[in-house]
Formats: sequence, C-alpha cells, structure tokens
Amino acid sequence: MERSRMNLPKGLDTLCFDKDEFMKEDFDVDHFVSDCRKRVQLEELRGDLKLYYKLLKISMVELINKDYADFVNLSTNLVGMDKALNQLSVPLGQLEKF
Repeated sequence: MERSRMNLPKGLDTLCFDKDEFMKEDFDVDHFVSDCRKRVQLEELRGDLKLYYKLLKISMVELINKDYADFVNLSTNLVGMDKALNQLSVPLGQLEKF
C-alpha cells in the first residue's frame, strides 16, 4: 500500500510529536528523536510513543474486525493458489522459449 494512501489514526492533541512524521519517505528515527528532545524530555517522548502505539494497535484491531469477512475470504481464496500457480509455470515456461 502506498504511504500516501495510508491513514494513521488521529493522535491525541497532547502528543509531543506529529504523527505524520512517520509517513515521510525520508523518515529518520535519529532526527525524529533529536527534534523531539528539543521540546520535551525523553521520558515524555517515551510515554507519548507508548500511548500512540496503543492507539495504533486498537485501530488495527478495529479495522480487522470491521473487515473480518474480507480477511477470512482472502485467506480462503488463497488456499490451493500455490498448486494453480505451479500448473501455470510449465505453459508459461514454454511460452518464454518463443
């Protein structure tokens, strides 16, 4: 999935960082921590990161529960897919020779 299409859950207004920082192509953890340290102590950063991590986990579970049938159908539809792909490999290999 493209980074630009992912939607992170809304963070609390009290977090000491901007959640959108994590989505930048050039995200650098060292720069992130260094920038946050200019504003807050490491203990506060750690607490906010733990809080946001919990929010991410809750959001992931809600997403899975919301689309549970789709997740189950996806896994069901993939059963036996390896055999079908193996059956196609021989004819595709023969076409490759031409």
